[in-house]
Amino acid sequence: MSRSRPPARRPRRSASRPVARAVRGQARPRRGGPGVATYVYALLRAPAEPALAGAPRGLPEAGPARLLPLDDGPAGRTTGSHRLWLLVADAPLERYRQAAIERGLRDLTWVSACALGHERMVEHFTAGATVLPMKLFTLFRGDERARAHVAEQRRKWDALLDRVAGRREWGVRLSLDERQALLRAKRRPETARGQGAGTRFLMAKSRVQARARQVVEEGRSAAEETFAALSRLARETRRRPPGRAEAGWRPLLDAAFLVEEGRSRSFQEAVRRRAERLDAEGYRLVLTGPWPAYNFLDDRP
Repeated sequence: MSRSRPPARRPRRSASRPVARAVRGQARPRRGGPGVATYVYALLRAPAEPALAGAPRGLPEAGPARLLPLDDGPAGRTTGSHRLWLLVADAPLERYRQAAIERGLRDLTWVSACALGHERMVEHFTAGATVLPMKLFTLFRGDERARAHVAEQRRKWDALLDRVAGRREWGVRLSLDERQALLRAKRRPETARGQGAGTRFLMAKSRVQARARQVVEEGRSAAEETFAALSRLARETRRRPPGRAEAGWRPLLDAAFLVEEGRSRSFQEAVRRRAERLDAEGYRLVLTGPWPAYNFLDDRP
């Protein structure tokens, strides 16, 4: 089993990643003057105010991270024994107004830098808080507009926080070394005795094609069995299209699992055991995480 941080996520619209939003509202920003918007990274729930010390760099050209309490006073609105904050930063409108973002979306390097900065900031706070990541390029014309956005649909936000509290997302990808599988198939054809050379050639070719189809079907079965087995250890699951083959590896499964923190070790061990068994058959099973619950927030307001 290979376990590592996945490559930079592609800046495309998907269920698993944030997407661009226009700057909202008309109120003036609390900080920085009329040329600055409030960029929102995430909604945080925690028993005490999260520490900003050591927070990573976020979006390019954005200010340092800061917290907006969601309450009627400085302490933070109470939800049970926990409180809520918005994790935000000042973002220059010259770079982050809607027209500027639309231009920037044509620059893959810039979009990737934004996505990585957004995710670095979100992931930094997962150790001490329940985190709901906002979509990439979620901006408002001022802190009060950002607060109002949450207040308008507070019940939905609270329900989402309850849904992911105490749970983390794990990613699992299964792929097959298709080239090696086909080579094995070519070594196996039996020679038909008593037939002419042309007939033997056609029969051998037919057997290789049949074996290739069998390899594909076996791969699908391996993917379904893997997904079913790991799903039993998860609270919720999501599957994405496997994607394109890379360097001869045929993708078979790309799935996300929302797992209770108390079952994380069991989940990792289950992946490890399955990966060892599948490796001997020419498969590669990759585990990534834990992550914030990116794939389980499709219904964010």
